[in-house]
Amino acid sequence: MILKNAKIFSEGIIKKGVLVILNGKIKSILFEENKDYLKIFNEELNHETIIDCEKKIIIPGIIDIHSHLRDLGQNEKETFLTSTKAAGFSGITTVFNMPNTEPPAISVDQVKSWMLKAENNIYVNVCFISGVPKKINFEEILKIVELGVIGFKIYPLGAINEIDWTDSLNIQKLFDISSKLQIPIFIHPDFPITKKEKNHIFEKYQNQEINVLKLHNDLYPPRTEAKYVNFILENYYKLIDDNKLALKEYPIIHFCHISCIDSLSLIRNTLKKNNKLKITFETTPHHLLLSNDIKLKNPNYGKVLPPLRDKAHSEYLFNELIFGNIQLIGTDHAPHTKKEKDEEYSRAPSGFPGFETYPLVLLDKVCNFELSLDLFVKIASENPAKVFNIKNKGYIKEGYDADLIIIDKIHEYPINPNNFKTKAKFSPFENILSRVQIWKVFLKGYEINQEDFNPKGEIIKRNE
Repeated sequence: MILKNAKIFSEGIIKKGVLVILNGKIKSILFEENKDYLKIFNEELNHETIIDCEKKIIIPGIIDIHSHLRDLGQNEKETFLTSTKAAGFSGITTVFNMPNTEPPAISVDQVKSWMLKAENNIYVNVCFISGVPKKINFEEILKIVELGVIGFKIYPLGAINEIDWTDSLNIQKLFDISSKLQIPIFIHPDFPITKKEKNHIFEKYQNQEINVLKLHNDLYPPRTEAKYVNFILENYYKLIDDNKLALKEYPIIHFCHISCIDSLSLIRNTLKKNNKLKITFETTPHHLLLSNDIKLKNPNYGKVLPPLRDKAHSEYLFNELIFGNIQLIGTDHAPHTKKEKDEEYSRAPSGFPGFETYPLVLLDKVCNFELSLDLFVKIASENPAKVFNIKNKGYIKEGYDADLIIIDKIHEYPINPNNFKTKAKFSPFENILSRVQIWKVFLKGYEINQEDFNPKGEIIKRNE
């Protein structure tokens, strides 16, 4: 396949040129205005397809490091087919899948069946993140690691494995395993508040019209996120110091969906003091661009964990992004049924779909010169590939997989969840304007944003 008449983003710049794709790989990048590609086309490509890109921009496929693909016991919310089709049509060519399945993915047998269900049912590539086995069973962890999972996830608000993640001894034990196996631990940072505190917060809202998103923010406030970040950092240092670990033995930890000023400041200050620590973090498009004062036809459409914060937090995070202080983005794609979201606040689950809005809202910031394309590609593609060692992806380079998006700037239009491929056809980004068109998406040279395309995604395994 040849993609001609394109604007190719490679190594930080855009140049007009031609991409030659052979056997799913980028064979050649020809920036010169010449006819060399015709010779390659005739001699090697056996007269396959030439696509005129009409001066549209080609960037690497997006790697989304945080999503919930559902399926198994939750296929009324989403399936591997619907979730990965939604990703593929959006330009997301690799996703990391979280373990809150039914039953939860915390044993080798459950992780095996989870992966087996995905085979031949995914339109994009999927990396799996496991839950931690009960009692932090080391032998079971070893077996799960052998399956090729990308890491392990902990959730202190309601552990799926009956482990108390506010207990330092449990954190130390898990970090010791991370140190020995050099496998990442993905952390949802939030310290649970007491029942008494919750009741007090509900009482505060009792005699006034409830603002659901403000209430949700008060129940899961920025201070508890920062408290858990600090708790994790203290335990991280303690393990290193107590065991006199060499750099190569440091545990690997990743903070999911950082949403507030103090959390980010804690992490940044820690890394400023020692940039060799194996600590990374992500934020989400909704925590960058939305706040809890948005008006929604159903406020539960904006209910998510961590909550949408006051505007000061989103503005701070976006400024940190454009100054290059945020390296990674994850959508936290978390589909639910509309029926669930129509329940009253306390019964409606947290989460909403994120694949199909992520590129539209952040690339629109590129169109509006609020964010550079170079920075977008770094956080969306290059950094995830580099940080998590996803080989041959994230860049447009010769020899790399032809996972690509062709994008264009068009007249602005409102985001309409009814057009989503996910089953969850609602979004807090509804009616927000975008000027971005995802024209074509390729996975190893296959054009995947077509309705009749068969699933060709693969399970990406760690260290393969």
